[in-house]
Amino acid sequence: MKRVMLFLAVAILATAGARAGGVAAGIKVGTLGLGADVTIGLHERFNLRANGNYMNFEYDDTIDDIDFTLDTDFKSGMALLDYHPFANGFRISGGAIFNESSINLTGTPTEPEKIGDNTYPPELIGELKGHLEFDDVAPYVGIGFGQAVGEKQNLSFIFDLGVVFQSYEVSLEATGPASQVPQFQQDLQKEEDDIQEDLDDFEIYPVIAFGIAFKF
Repeated sequence: MKRVMLFLAVAILATAGARAGGVAAGIKVGTLGLGADVTIGLHERFNLRANGNYMNFEYDDTIDDIDFTLDTDFKSGMALLDYHPFANGFRISGGAIFNESSINLTGTPTEPEKIGDNTYPPELIGELKGHLEFDDVAPYVGIGFGQAVGEKQNLSFIFDLGVVFQSYEVSLEATGPASQVPQFQQDLQKEEDDIQEDLDDFEIYPVIAFGIAFKF
């Protein structure tokens, strides 16, 4: 039902936009992944923009001295208000990102590792499995260039530069026999906190995107 209501809202806004300042669709690529934009003209200086983005990849990283493989699954949508203060391509954007992104961490120690305040042999730790879950909604601010619904062109260039201010929670578990030991469980909780601090780069996530848009 929520998706149906969202679709109807976009359709109504698109109809109003077509009468007011036009409607444009675009494709782009950036730090949120591959994306698609819909821009609705509201006024000479204001546009409403919605987009969806997707990206999935793996990479290896050392977090709190433990080697992990990170499997990222970035899925997001954004609702933005674009302000063109000089009535040209330059814009200031603000809005929200609707986040369904997550990151899975897996690591299999091959030598003794410090977990929390104590060191454990690999056969007691087993495999470490972590999960990073982002908040559903986070604010976005940025600047950019491109007037997708401009009067003088049907094809335009898109550029965005901004930041998402988001929070997240890290959970961590181990598959080895030490997972049943209360002291290890306490150390694992501390390790969760240490990993969350080491991944603080995701709290202020940079958004850079390039693309093109076509006005209908």
